[in-house]
Amino acid sequence: MREPTIKLRSLSEAASLIRNGSRIHLGGMAVHNHPMAFVYELIRQGTRNLTIVSHVSASDVDILIGAGRVKRLEFSYMGLEEFGTAPCFRRAAQAGDIELSEYSEPVAFERFACSARGMPFFTTREMMGTDLPRVNPDIQEISDPFGSGTYHAVSAAEPEWVIIHALAGDKYGNILFFPRRQLPEDLDLTASRTTRNVIVTVEQIVSHDRVKQLPYLNLLPRFRTTAIVEAPYGAHPYSCLHVYDQDREHLAQYAKAGRNADQFNQYLEKYVYSVHTHDAYLELIGAAKLARLRQIGAAL
Repeated sequence: MREPTIKLRSLSEAASLIRNGSRIHLGGMAVHNHPMAFVYELIRQGTRNLTIVSHVSASDVDILIGAGRVKRLEFSYMGLEEFGTAPCFRRAAQAGDIELSEYSEPVAFERFACSARGMPFFTTREMMGTDLPRVNPDIQEISDPFGSGTYHAVSAAEPEWVIIHALAGDKYGNILFFPRRQLPEDLDLTASRTTRNVIVTVEQIVSHDRVKQLPYLNLLPRFRTTAIVEAPYGAHPYSCLHVYDQDREHLAQYAKAGRNADQFNQYLEKYVYSVHTHDAYLELIGAAKLARLRQIGAAL
């Protein structure tokens, strides 16, 4: 029997798959599970003119905007939760330096579900009575031909590439999820079904035998993945659910630096450009800091 295709790649090899001008989705939600190691490598490689289709994003998208890599953003929320607004996004939006297409949060979620179902658009009344249709020309008003009234038509998300961060997987690209999933993980699974181009960074590469022992956790099988990358603490400074908590001290540092262009450039230089590998980034953060973030009892 032929061995399945080995999809294990380095971070730089996986990031090189994303071309200038690509339409991408970065997984995670709010302060959880963003593929930050991949984002930093994307910046190092100089990838630009990106369209990011999102729902609830944080500094994963904000730092790309601040580095001048995003042409267009389709989203519902951009912020740092308890640490305030996303500073680079705010500057770019106020200056008109980025194209914006804004939706309500439930509608932004549904755009991915619509793509996963293979539908080009869906209808909703979620945004009736709001200003979103006025400021977003991508939201079209239509009448129900069966006579139930007026709706808004919204296009499916349709990302070319989806990049998510998950718990574990094998070298063939079978991805394991924790048995008690939370909303960010379910959203990542939905997003993974919207395209044939899926890159997954994981906390740990495990043996294929381990995957076979846990078939009920293999929710993203190998035929759906393009590349898998081992990146422990790959969501830092955000949490990886069930494994480690968010680094609030570092997020506060980012929020402060991002409010000033010069300080933001210093942040970029220190945490992105001057560290050429993910291992070097982890050394810069420090083993003691990472150990304090670790959660107990999260093994599969």
